[in-house]
Amino acid sequence: RAVAAGTTAGTIARDPVAARAPAAAAREVDLRETGYLNAVGEPGDTIDEQGRASGTYSCSISVHLTIVAAENVTAAFTVKPKGGSVTGRGSARFVQRGADGYFGGTIAITGGTGGFAHASGANIGISGVIDRETFALTVHVHGTIGL
Repeated sequence: RAVAAGTTAGTIARDPVAARAPAAAAREVDLRETGYLNAVGEPGDTIDEQGRASGTYSCSISVHLTIVAAENVTAAFTVKPKGGSVTGRGSARFVQRGADGYFGGTIAITGGTGGFAHASGANIGISGVIDRETFALTVHVHGTIGL
């Protein structure tokens, strides 16, 4: 850029028009994943699950479930798509019918690494079923995340 006579580099750096230039908008991704997980270790009031998700990112997933009450669970999760990882927390209502437990709720992204370092999202829907005998877990995740 050419500098007009009588202007200094400092004047250009403080140009109020340049300062108002819009920042690049975060890219939004429509997230649709289905995860298939199995219990690791001995289940109790907490259950650690690991497995794979298929869909938007198709990656490994680990979940730490805590049974808060007979009808409520909380979860902390980590997914590892190519190029980084995403962590988050959520909660869901839980209903048991026979050997299966059904849940539905929301999760929020709390952090990320690598290409997902700026990942964000809240009120991302989750639903699924857990086999109360084998603790096999199927989870569906649907919502929008920002990158």
